[in-house]
Amino acid sequence: MIFFFSGTGNSAKVAGMLGAKLEEDLMPVSNLIATADLVTGKTIGIVFPVHAWGPALPVMKFIDDMEDAFIERIRREQIPVWVVMTCGDETGEAPRIIENRLRGRGLGVSGIWSVIMPNTYVLLPGFDVDDKETESKKLLQADQRVDHIASRIMSGKWGRNFTAGSMPRVKTRLIYPLFRRWGINPSKWKATDACISCGKCSQVCPEDNIKMEDGKPRWGRNCVSCLGCYHVCPRHAVEYGNVTASKGQYRTLMP
Repeated sequence: MIFFFSGTGNSAKVAGMLGAKLEEDLMPVSNLIATADLVTGKTIGIVFPVHAWGPALPVMKFIDDMEDAFIERIRREQIPVWVVMTCGDETGEAPRIIENRLRGRGLGVSGIWSVIMPNTYVLLPGFDVDDKETESKKLLQADQRVDHIASRIMSGKWGRNFTAGSMPRVKTRLIYPLFRRWGINPSKWKATDACISCGKCSQVCPEDNIKMEDGKPRWGRNCVSCLGCYHVCPRHAVEYGNVTASKGQYRTLMP
C-alpha cells in the first residue's frame, strides 16, 4: 500500500507511478485513520511533498493518528516501510523529521528518497513557479528518478538518497516552525471578480477545506498551504492576499 498526500499533483503523480511499477494500491492520507486492514501489498510506502523544508503537515497527522493495530501488523509481518518526498529543489531535514516521527510510533524506515519536481510555492517574495523549460526538464528527470527508486524497492536495495541542499539544518529548524506558525493563514485566501464559479478549487482541495457559497469559494480553517486551489483555477482568480497576483501557475499535473 502507498499512502500519499498531494496538493498540486506532483506527489500524486509520483505515487501513481510507483504504485503501477510496484503493483501497490494507493490511499490518500487526508483525514485517514490507518487501520490494520489497510496493511496490504508487499511494502508500505509514504509519498508527500516537502513544505518549507519539512514534511507536509497532513502526513505528520497521518502518522500520529495511526492505530496501534496498524503498526503492530506491519511489525509482526516485517513489512518494509519506505518514504519518497517530492520537492522543488531540496528537502532540508525533512527526512530526519519524518523518520523520527515514524520511529516514535515504533516503525523503522527501510529507505528514503527524494524526487525533484517543478516548483509550486508562490506565497513569499522571490518564490515562483519554474519556467516551462525547467518544468519540462524536471518532469523528464523525475520519470527516470522514479524508475530508479522503484527498482531499488523491488530488489530490496534499501538506502537513503535525497537532495538535502545547502544549510539544511538552518532552513528546516528556522523556517519550518515559522511556516507552521505563520505560513498557513486561511483568512488570506480569496476569489477575485475573475472567478467563474466553476468549483475546481473546492474539488481539488485534499483537506475538504473549501466550500462553494453563493457561487464563490469560502476557505475554512483546515488549510495546509498546499496551493492546490491556487494552481487549479482556470482564471487565476484565487489569490493569497496581495502576494500571488503577479505569480505564475503550475497546472501541468492538476486534475
